[in-house]
Amino acid sequence: MDRRLRHRIGKSEKLLSASLKERDSRLKRSLEIWPILARQHATAVAAIVLSGQPSIDESLSQAWARALQHYGLNVNDDESAVAQLFPIIKGNTARFTEIFRTAPVWLLQFTGMAMDARLLKFNLPDVSKKLRWGSAGYEDARRWPLLPVGTMKAGAPIPDFDPRQLWIILFCMMTEPILDFADILSREDEETPEDRDERVIEDILLFADLDKKPEKEWSRYEKRRMRKLAEWILAYKDDEFLASDRAISKVVSRRSQPI
Repeated sequence: MDRRLRHRIGKSEKLLSASLKERDSRLKRSLEIWPILARQHATAVAAIVLSGQPSIDESLSQAWARALQHYGLNVNDDESAVAQLFPIIKGNTARFTEIFRTAPVWLLQFTGMAMDARLLKFNLPDVSKKLRWGSAGYEDARRWPLLPVGTMKAGAPIPDFDPRQLWIILFCMMTEPILDFADILSREDEETPEDRDERVIEDILLFADLDKKPEKEWSRYEKRRMRKLAEWILAYKDDEFLASDRAISKVVSRRSQPI
C-alpha cells in the first residue's frame, strides 16, 4: 500500500476515534446532568402545584409568581428561587409522587413532567389524555428544563397529523424510564446511520398505530420501542433532530393520506 495512502487512512482512523470519544463524552455529560436539571425543574413545578393556583387559560409565569410570593421568595432569578425551594419542597421519589398525584393533567403535560419522572423514577398519574396544544405553547414547552411562561393552547392549534405531536407524546405524555448511558452507547455502536434511520422510521410508524391507545395498555415490546424512540429524540434534538424532522414529516404525512 502506498505510504501516503496509509498515512491518510491512519489519520482518518484517529479523527474517527476522537470523534466517537467526544460523542460518548458529550452524551455521558448530558445523561449525568439531566437528573440534576430534572430535580430543579420538578421542584419548581411542585411549588406551582402546591401554591401557585395554576389555570390552563392563564400564563404559567403568573402561577410561578404566586408560588414564589407564597413562600416569601422575592427573587428575579429562577435558579436562585429553586435553590431556596429545595429545603421547603424536600423533593424525593415519594414526595414528588405524592405532590403530582392530583395535579392537573394539562399542567403535567405542559411542563414536561413525564421527562422528570423518567429521569428521577417517580410515579405520575395517567398523563396520556389528548389535549389541545397551540404552536406557541409547543415552543414554550420545549424550554425544558426551564419552565414554560405562557399557556399550552397559545398559537395556532397543532393538527393531529403533525410531527410536533410525536414530540408532545414522547416527551410530555410517556412515563417509561429511559435506559442508562451504557445501554444507549452500546446500541448506537451496533448500528450504522442507515440502520438507525430505518429503525427510527419503523418506530415512528409504530407510534402512529399507538397514538389512540393509552400508554397503560401498551405491551412491554411496544413500551420498549417507544422508549428507544424517546431516547433518540432526546439524543438528537438539535441539528440532527432538525434533519430528522423532515423525515418524520414525510412519514406522518404519508400516514395521513387516505388509502
